[in-house]
Amino acid sequence: MTGTLGQAVQPRCLSPECTSDCAIRPTSSVPSMRQARRVSALVVATGVGVIFLGAVAVIPGSGRDRRGAWALQRVSRWVLRAVGVRLVVTGAPRSGPSLVVGNHISWLDILALSASAPMRMVAKSEVGTWPIVGGAARRTGTLFLQRDRLRELPDAVAAMTAALRSGARVQVFPEGTTRCGGAVNPFRRAAFQAAIDAGVVVSPVTVSYRGPRGCAATTVAFVGDQTLADSMRRVLSAVDVTVELTWLPAIPAIAGTGRDHVDRAAVARLAQNAVARKLGVPVVTGISAVRKETTASPREIVANPASTAA
Repeated sequence: MTGTLGQAVQPRCLSPECTSDCAIRPTSSVPSMRQARRVSALVVATGVGVIFLGAVAVIPGSGRDRRGAWALQRVSRWVLRAVGVRLVVTGAPRSGPSLVVGNHISWLDILALSASAPMRMVAKSEVGTWPIVGGAARRTGTLFLQRDRLRELPDAVAAMTAALRSGARVQVFPEGTTRCGGAVNPFRRAAFQAAIDAGVVVSPVTVSYRGPRGCAATTVAFVGDQTLADSMRRVLSAVDVTVELTWLPAIPAIAGTGRDHVDRAAVARLAQNAVARKLGVPVVTGISAVRKETTASPREIVANPASTAA
């Protein structure tokens, strides 16, 4: 659904890392019967979606990844509707190939972005081994990366560059983890090199969640020591959740100085500041945009690893 809504007021959170306390439990939830209907609808949407993705994947001819991204867009809409989350989109991504970047709050972000426009996702390599989800990801042209192997980073950037040059949108979460929405982590830089090398623009997008009466819905944030099952239970019981995507003006990824590390840092900073400014939240200071993380918390299983280093 497309439209414009007033932005939810989001409390600031300047902690270097969000904890499960940031995901405030709502004072009310939907009745148990409605939760049961959502669970049933999710099972149906997932099952039909996997079959649909598989059917699209076996269609002969070129353009398999493009067809997969189109199919994922449909399936993502089904799943969002099944779990009772309303999607509102303001603006649209740049037509043609672009690197899509934005803030990261929940696993729902992936569904919302996929539902808004066809694009290829970047995911941890472990996702490719998951039952059902892994097969669906492979059929839709997902790019799988080894998060903690820096020696493979050049190959990962090359794969993203090739996808962009083929005409695809490629989506990454440059924060490298999820937050509650009260601030933005510095954007890691590596993925932006792919946009520079491919000569495409960066399409920034903001993600925010609202509950009843337009208040910020932090309950959907996938942060701290939550498991994916815990987060799904919260979403399935939440009342009137809306996810709002706002597409911002495209940013040219230009190799202005000819020095890769300087150019990608400049582009990353422009995108990071545009997202934070639109959300009305600060960028967390004291977190390096080039740090390496050697361990992954549960929430980072669905966070993008594409930018764990400069």
